[in-house]
Formats: sequence, structure tokens, C-alpha cells
Amino acid sequence: MTIAPASADQVPKHVRPINFAGIELLLDLLHEARQFYGDVDLESLLILLCVSDATMRSFMLEPATAQMVLQDPTPPDALRGSISRRAIADKLGLPRETVRRKTSRLAAAGMISVDADDRVRIFYGLAHSHAWAAVERGHRAILRYLDRLAQLGLDPMDITREFST
Repeated sequence: MTIAPASADQVPKHVRPINFAGIELLLDLLHEARQFYGDVDLESLLILLCVSDATMRSFMLEPATAQMVLQDPTPPDALRGSISRRAIADKLGLPRETVRRKTSRLAAAGMISVDADDRVRIFYGLAHSHAWAAVERGHRAILRYLDRLAQLGLDPMDITREFST
């Protein structure tokens, strides 16, 4: 999909800095995710991130539940979400066979679980200090993104307000 510029002769002044800083952020976060999950290929990494999101989403977006399990190293299965392999494929735009094959390998490696109903969940790794360090490094990457925007003359909050109006 090609997006036409707002003007034939100028790109809005905030677009290139956001694009540049956003690429830096994405690469930093992918690097940290690979450090966290180990030496996995990019498709497997995306699957792990998708499954992790689905596993946490059900309790993290419910304020009372999130507070209840905030410091629990392994929230109860009853609160944890899951995702089907079909939904992973749809969400990531990957072929279903690729997702089936890679989730089977990730399950064999003990990184995810796939139950009899084809529900996929991440195994928890937040109970260890190396995981906390990886999460904190990812957060520092986000702070570097905000610093980069400021270095390039942009106030992230002003940009947010511009886009939301």
C-alpha cells in the first residue's frame, strides 16, 4: 500500500524523525527480545511475542486482576489467556503451516505449551532476574526513543495530540 504525501513538495516535519526513531526503537526491542528468548529465528520470535501478548492480555488489561497477579511469578492458568495457531497465523500474516511447524518446535523446546484444544500459551519466564533485566533494557530502549525524538526537535506528547485530533 502506498500512501500519498500530504503535499507534493514537503513531508510533514514530524514524520521523518518519528520514522527514524521508530526504526531504532523496533530494532532495539527486537534485539532485547532475542536476548530474552535466545537464538531463535525472526518468525519464531514473532510467534513467541504474539503468544506472550495473548497469554498476558486477559489479566493485564483487567485492572483488578492485573493488581492481583502483578508480582506473581506464575499467574494461575484460569487467568491466563491463550491463542490458537490459526489466530497466530492471521495476526502475523504467516502461513498456517509455518506457524504449526514453528509452534511445534517451540513447544518441544519448552518455550510454549499447546494443549489438546490447540490453545497456545507462553511458559512464564518473569520469575528470574535475567528476565527482569531484559524487560528493563526494553524499557530503556523506549526511553531512548523518546530522547531521540527530543534530540530531533519533537515533543512526543505534542505529536500524540496532533495525531489524535
